[in-house]
Amino acid sequence: MEKIEYFDYKKVARETKIPNSILKDIKREVKKEFPTDKMMYELHVLRAIKSRYWQKTQARPSEAVK
Repeated sequence: MEKIEYFDYKKVARETKIPNSILKDIKREVKKEFPTDKMMYELHVLRAIKSRYWQKTQARPSEAVK
């Protein structure tokens, strides 16, 4: 399990009730952008969670781009 060092995005994820599958997808995408910079990785995961954009894609799966 990874240790949080800079931004407690896991707490925010729990508070916003983000599904684990969505959180994993966000983390995977952000890791591609910042594979070695832990601070930027955690910051961008946090920003993605707080943006709540994931709720829009989750609410309308039939409109997802194929």
